Amino acid sequence: MADGKSAAGALIVATPIIVVASIFALVLLFMTGGGSAAACVGGAGTVDPQKVPTEPVAGYSGEQLTNAALIMNAAVPLGLDRQAQVIGVMTAMGESSLRNIGYGDDINGVTNPDGTPTCSLGLFQQQWCLGSWGTRDQVMDPTSAATQFFTRLAAVTDWQSLEPTIAAHKVQRNADPYHYEKFFDAANQVVTAIAGDGASGGGCSGNGKIVYPLGPGFNMTDDYGPRVIDIPGASTWHPAVDLQHWPNNCLDQIYSISDGTVTYIGGIQLTIKSPDGWSASYLHMKLSDISVAVGDTVTAGEPIALVGNEGPSGGCHLDLRINKDGTTDSAIASLKAGEDLGGPPNSYGFVNPEEFYQAFGMELCEPDSCRRP
Repeated sequence: MADGKSAAGALIVATPIIVVASIFALVLLFMTGGGSAAACVGGAGTVDPQKVPTEPVAGYSGEQLTNAALIMNAAVPLGLDRQAQVIGVMTAMGESSLRNIGYGDDINGVTNPDGTPTCSLGLFQQQWCLGSWGTRDQVMDPTSAATQFFTRLAAVTDWQSLEPTIAAHKVQRNADPYHYEKFFDAANQVVTAIAGDGASGGGCSGNGKIVYPLGPGFNMTDDYGPRVIDIPGASTWHPAVDLQHWPNNCLDQIYSISDGTVTYIGGIQLTIKSPDGWSASYLHMKLSDISVAVGDTVTAGEPIALVGNEGPSGGCHLDLRINKDGTTDSAIASLKAGEDLGGPPNSYGFVNPEEFYQAFGMELCEPDSCRRP
């Protein structure tokens, strides 16, 4: 229910539509060994709505999955990530069951706080008669409706650090802020299934493509190599980089940087081996906050864990380390590892993650958007 419709009489708040494409257009280029490039945004890629799974996913099928694909695609031009795609699909599940319906809850007698009939329509049940959501035709157009939703989502302060249902609620202004919570798992399954089955050449799947491990706006709090540190148990030679959002760094979503297979989970560590043989390890999360299991196959941009503060650590952050041992990628194999730089045995095989990203034509910590230690 978009814009505060409820029998309990929640306030209508017509949030101004803010153009955020220039702010959030963080389009990353992922270069393959063959020299081609694919565009992706923090794990979000465009998909083909005509190639959605033919079998039901989490109870949704056919037109519902096509609508989910259209919602996912609307997030990409705004520079939003996979997390936004899941929130968008989750919201539409809670509003319309992913059906582009030409009626709303006015048929059940629900009115606006001033007593006027509601006029909610479409996937997101947006009130077209308020004017701020667009015309009747626009709210009935899946792409237009989803674009309106994502534009407002992007304007929500720290939306990525909020519970997904709360982020959706701040856009929809519905009576129950936890209404969407029960749809999150299904939305995640649907987005994963569609991205896997319907990803275009511009998606994030496929060998040789990588994404960032956190959503846009993270900073680097410690870099690779020798360091002076007073945290008990922490190594003075850091075979990794530390990344975090601030101030909402705890329980931040961590994404797999590549396709791969989960090879190790234990203590404070999760390791995923890529199809090209190199491995990425993610550290300091609680085991209970890891959402994959050993043997699972994952895709680039898939949520795998939440940022934590376990083990030798001075605060919630992600320790990202890349081990090149066994890689078949000559560019990665040529990178210097800890043993080449005078590091101790626990650094052997581990390369500088910044140089690793540069091998794919990317900067892990962009000077104009990422603070460094």
